[in-house]
Amino acid sequence: MDKHTAYYNILDALPRAGCAICRLNHDVEVHYITDVLYSKTTSVQTRGELRQARGFCRSHALLLGHIGHALDLSIVYQDILMTVRDELQKPTPQQATSRRGKRQLQAQLSPLDSCPACTYRDELKEVYIETYADHLADETFCDKLRASDPLCLDHFRQVIAQNMPSERLSVIREIQVTHWQSLIDELGEFVRKHDHRFRHESIGSEGDAWIRAIDAITGTREF
Repeated sequence: MDKHTAYYNILDALPRAGCAICRLNHDVEVHYITDVLYSKTTSVQTRGELRQARGFCRSHALLLGHIGHALDLSIVYQDILMTVRDELQKPTPQQATSRRGKRQLQAQLSPLDSCPACTYRDELKEVYIETYADHLADETFCDKLRASDPLCLDHFRQVIAQNMPSERLSVIREIQVTHWQSLIDELGEFVRKHDHRFRHESIGSEGDAWIRAIDAITGTREF
């Protein structure tokens, strides 16, 4: 994916709730897994990557139930189970009970490579982070950032780690501080309305500020 495409993908993601990079990462993950299950379960390379990784990582495995493709998943995970079964049967009982044998057996059963969905996501995430930083001199782009939800803390750190002029760094700092201050104010209002003196006041948009605050720090969790 080139930065031109990444730019428009970011623009499409900004009006959606939560951190735009988290949203795009999720889209990439779903697209990758769907593509693998729809067209690549017979690919020697893909099956080899999944065997080496011992399947998808826990977070991506949780997506599988929502994506479906039960037949393809059966084929993939039968292959992985046969692989770990064969590894388990390799040492003799005497070898497996020795300290060295146990360490070797643990290593043979462990993932030998990263989850392929994680690898694919991280490669495209770098493009999104670079593209985000590259357009901080674009006033139209920055106006859209101001109107959107903030980047989560992790992705904000990754953006400011990019090589950029001080002017662009000042812009993204100002935007992020404004977003955080808005959340701080909403949280304060939510807390105030739980004081017995003000409980007659109805809860407004600040009612879910605590959820948005958690997402702002740890990353968007609901898609």
